[in-house]
Amino acid sequence: MTYKALYRTWRPQTFHELVGQQHITRTLQNALVNGKVAHAYLFCGPRGTGKTTTAKVLAKALNCLNNDLGEPCNECDNCRAVNEGTSVDVIEIDAASNRGIDEIRDLREKVKFAPATGRRKVYIIDEVHMLTDQAFNALLKTLEEPPAHVVFVLATTEAHKVPVTILSRCQRFDFRRIKTQEMLGRLKEVAAGAGIEVEEEALRLIAEAAEGGLRDALSILDQGAAFAEEKVSAADIHSILGTVQQEVLARMVRHLAEGKASLALELLAEINDRGKDLRLFARELTSHLRGLLLEGLDQKSPAGSLQEQTLFHLLQVLVQAEQEMKWSSQPVLVLELALVKAARPEVSTSVEALARRVAQLEHRLESGAVEIASLPRKDLDQETQAPGPRKESPIAKVGTAGPPEKEKTVELPVKESPAAPVKDTGIEIIRQAWPALLKGIRDGGKMRLWSVLNKNEPQIEAKGNTLTLYFEEFIDYATADKPESRKYLEWLLSKHFGTPWEVRCVQGKKQVPRPTSNPKDDPIYLEAVRLFGEDLVTLENDPESTG
Repeated sequence: MTYKALYRTWRPQTFHELVGQQHITRTLQNALVNGKVAHAYLFCGPRGTGKTTTAKVLAKALNCLNNDLGEPCNECDNCRAVNEGTSVDVIEIDAASNRGIDEIRDLREKVKFAPATGRRKVYIIDEVHMLTDQAFNALLKTLEEPPAHVVFVLATTEAHKVPVTILSRCQRFDFRRIKTQEMLGRLKEVAAGAGIEVEEEALRLIAEAAEGGLRDALSILDQGAAFAEEKVSAADIHSILGTVQQEVLARMVRHLAEGKASLALELLAEINDRGKDLRLFARELTSHLRGLLLEGLDQKSPAGSLQEQTLFHLLQVLVQAEQEMKWSSQPVLVLELALVKAARPEVSTSVEALARRVAQLEHRLESGAVEIASLPRKDLDQETQAPGPRKESPIAKVGTAGPPEKEKTVELPVKESPAAPVKDTGIEIIRQAWPALLKGIRDGGKMRLWSVLNKNEPQIEAKGNTLTLYFEEFIDYATADKPESRKYLEWLLSKHFGTPWEVRCVQGKKQVPRPTSNPKDDPIYLEAVRLFGEDLVTLENDPESTG
């Protein structure tokens, strides 16, 4: 006997057996019970959601000899004829191959004849959006006022292509994608009835791959039963669909979140060598990230906030890559670049990448650990406490394009041992370090900033760990005040002095402080008193001095 596919063998025969379309089946049953059946219906929705099946169940219920509460009995002659496809009162028309005006004119002539055995003649026109404009015009009058014994059921996956004049003459029912849990229940029922042993995980993969279409799910299950030797496993479904296991997706996300771009590219090459479709892999990865993001939205801790920010960044990058892969002649390269961009946000100058870096820094500060340059403890104390001139600046070794990728760090709890700020760096110390700073800016590729600071050295003010630069020209001020310019200069200062710095830019001239009227308020006098003591310091021409 010829084998019949599962989706044909297990096609629902009653409204009760239809899965996931209760809002439609209830309306149709009530119309049948109350005698309020319309003359034309439009069934629209995604493929495999039950449009044609519902039309056939409706046709059986209209002509059933033992109609009970709107359900066909599937035992009378009329019901069996519809199930076997031999009923002359239920006519199925494929509008994709019968789309011309001649076919519709022939239909208009035949609708006049009364049904042969049943009470109604039911015309099921599949893919009705494929009809030509002339065919739609020829159908209009008949569809609006058909004979009393005729019911039209139009089915389409693209309702927006059906003319409004046709839509206004039909009762429209929108079929929804079937939920995963509802599909899982139906797959278990079919597998048990067909004698197919299948793992729970395999059924879940089938339901997710079907994307709401039960017919597609049954086709995949049918294929899996033919592929597997005994029991259909998750590995069998992965092999059929060309997908990867959840463990591989979790590894990829872990590599990206930890910034390990090289490991992510190695894993991608391994997936590609297995012959997997990388477009499908990109879609799976975005779906996996979406699930992780939804799971973590309720977390309120700082760690949860960082994870949410990271997942959002990864998802945004990969969704864009998935779109670009569709039109690229080198989809592998597009995905590789996206993985590097996702793992290393510093290579991107976008606002999202900068936001992620700021979020990571905030997380490190809130967790109680700050990374500082690895200096010996003795040197560190001298650098953070001694106010005098310093030794040879280590900034000459800093002339790189950015912070080193790997640098030994010393993690110090913020509450127990905060970094000691520079008490009074002074303008002279900044001026001594200025050539090294300019060299670091030039070697780092910040040529516009280097040009502004090199051609016309700005006025400087240094208070504590804050350096203020004054610019008379607005264009110079605008260049130096860019966030990336200030951040880079702050990083160079931090490397030079070993403590965090803040850089501020001001447009205008530096205000010169007025000389004090009291000589004892002079900074030179105060510094001399601090070093030698008040008894050994005497002001010349001081009226209070007895000297």
